[in-house]
Amino acid sequence: MKNLAFFLITFSLCITSLSGQNEKFQMAMGKALGQMSAAKGPEDLKNTANTFSRIASAEAAEWLPQYYAALTHLWAGYSIMESNMAEAQALAKTALSEIQAGQKIAPNESELVALEAFAYQLQLLEDPMTKGAEMSGKIFATLGKAESLNPANPRVYYLRGNFTLNMPEFFGGGPAKASPDLQKAVAAYAAFKPASPFHPTWGAEEAGELAEKVKR
Repeated sequence: MKNLAFFLITFSLCITSLSGQNEKFQMAMGKALGQMSAAKGPEDLKNTANTFSRIASAEAAEWLPQYYAALTHLWAGYSIMESNMAEAQALAKTALSEIQAGQKIAPNESELVALEAFAYQLQLLEDPMTKGAEMSGKIFATLGKAESLNPANPRVYYLRGNFTLNMPEFFGGGPAKASPDLQKAVAAYAAFKPASPFHPTWGAEEAGELAEKVKR
C-alpha cells in the first residue's frame, strides 16, 4: 500500500460556513480530522477511529463520524495487511459494521456506499485466488450503486480505477481498462465541492498519480 500520506486530507475548519450542526459536534469533528491528518501509522489511525466512534455515539443523527471511523480502520487495515492479515481482516469487518451504522442514518449516501466497496477490496486481499470471482462482482456492483447515487462522487471512479488496474488483464483488468475511470476521477476531483469542511475529500492526489501511470 502506498504511504499513508497519500490518504491524508487537507482540512480547513470553517465553522461559520456551516449550518444545522451544533458547535460541540463541529469542534469534535475538527479535532478528530486534525488527529487523522497527523496520523503516522496504524496505531495512530486506530486511535483516531476510536475518537470518531466516540463522536458517533454522542451524535446519533450524524453519519460522518461513522464514515471516518470506518475509513481510518480501513487505512489501518491496508497498512498492516502484509504483516498481519488476520488483524487487517478484523479491521475490515469493524469498518463494515460502522458503514452499516452510517447507512442507517443516510441510506442513500454515495460516500458510504463507495467506502463499503473499499472494505470489500480489503476482504478480497485475504485470499484473491479464492475470493476473487465472488468479491470482484460485489465490488463492481457496489461502486455502480455509489455512482448511481451520486455520479459526481470522485471516489467512485478512483476506487474502481485503482481496483481495475490491479486486476489481472485476463480477468478484465490492467492499465487500459482502468484508464477511463482514472481519467474520470481526475476530472471529478477537479470539479468536486464538498458539502462542508467535514465531508470527504481524500483520493485526489493518488488518482492523479495513477491516471498518469496508465498513460505511460
